[in-house]
Amino acid sequence: MLDYKPIYWFSGLYLQPQHLQTQQLHDEYWRARYQLLTQPWAWGVINISFHQAALHDEELRIYEGQFILPNGVYADCNVNAIVAPRSLRDCWQVREKSVLVYIGLRQISHNQNNVTCVAKASEITEQTTRWVSWPTEQPIRDLYGNGTEVQLQQMSYNLRFFLHDEIAQLTGYTLLPIGRLRQGSKGIEWDSDYFPPSMTLKAVPWLWQRIDNLCLELTGRLHQFEEFKRPPMVESGELNQRKDILLLAMRTLSRYVIRLQHYKEAQDIHPWKIVGLLKELIAELTCFTDLCSFNGVCQWDNTVAPSYDHHDIAASLKLCERKIMRLLDNLMIKQDSVISFAKQSEGYFSANWRLAPQENYVAIYLVMRSEQFVQQEYEVPDDRLIKMAAKSQIDTIITRSLAGVRLHYQIIPPQGLPQKLNSRYFKVEEHSPAWEEIKNSGNIILHWPEAPEDLQIDLILARSY
Repeated sequence: MLDYKPIYWFSGLYLQPQHLQTQQLHDEYWRARYQLLTQPWAWGVINISFHQAALHDEELRIYEGQFILPNGVYADCNVNAIVAPRSLRDCWQVREKSVLVYIGLRQISHNQNNVTCVAKASEITEQTTRWVSWPTEQPIRDLYGNGTEVQLQQMSYNLRFFLHDEIAQLTGYTLLPIGRLRQGSKGIEWDSDYFPPSMTLKAVPWLWQRIDNLCLELTGRLHQFEEFKRPPMVESGELNQRKDILLLAMRTLSRYVIRLQHYKEAQDIHPWKIVGLLKELIAELTCFTDLCSFNGVCQWDNTVAPSYDHHDIAASLKLCERKIMRLLDNLMIKQDSVISFAKQSEGYFSANWRLAPQENYVAIYLVMRSEQFVQQEYEVPDDRLIKMAAKSQIDTIITRSLAGVRLHYQIIPPQGLPQKLNSRYFKVEEHSPAWEEIKNSGNIILHWPEAPEDLQIDLILARSY
């Protein structure tokens, strides 16, 4: 039994192949052990390029691949390893169910041969030994001196494809998942929703795309926060506690966005570091709301921030993304329901109320935009000048000088909405017969006789969470 201890070399030793074999395995074993101690989860796919066209012929094939197997062995299909293609016709019977694909390397056997010599590449599919070798020898010159050239026969790791259903009956192999197959509308395809255990962000294309999309989403959110640091707002002297919170949240988000971009540029970053970074961001964002604890437990989700799962990286990223976006939504008004008014005639604007009765929101704001507000040519209007009501009521309200839906001017923009010089915000009074008529009729008319020519009007529905 080989226990990977150093060989006792001494003068006069009668050298046998076992001495060199044992030394080679000893060095390989301890290199692998060191690799696995360099960082947590120091094994997985480094890079893989799938042969997409081969799937149309129901065949598993890769162009190239670099892997660190769970036992620490480094295998590169362009250098020291080979993966023979495999047909899927007879081994994947239930096509309605997706299936994991593994590569496997035979473990060292102490009772059987570990190397098979093959004459041609097509014979590799039938071999199960750890290594394969070709009878063709390579001429190697003396690298340190002027000795004669010798012929050497080299070996390659014999990696093989396996499906998940075969794993239970498989013994003596070190296995690494590399992807998941599914039956798509155009045939067999790799499932982009599954990320195999990976050593880098570029291990598979869809892992890189996921990180890139997350970075773009957070960058977009950061640009929304940047509206709150504009000079008109800072110099107004009206910053309250809510604005302080938003500026602090912007500082937190900007720090993590830059770190994420820095990692993304490197590419050779372990996904474990990315998930750790996102968990830190979750913990800091919880400081800005009383709805969540530091560990990510929130009123809308009582689960803690997800732990890193090397076997299901996609799930870890998805849970982190969901918590981050909900925390950011809780800070910013989510403008997923913006109802825009269209100008009908001089002083008249109309819109359709399209929110379903079961949909919830915490507040409704009316925002008016005009460059005339920047030049202060218009005083802040109020609901004595502006009449808003259902189409069936607006004429009566105007004729009799009645109040329509009450509009309360907001000196400071609502939390989550940027302060701009050309914008004015009003909170809509919802608890009134006039507003109920709007919801029942499905239409809104706003009348302002002295409205600026470039006036734009929106209703913003702040969602509840």
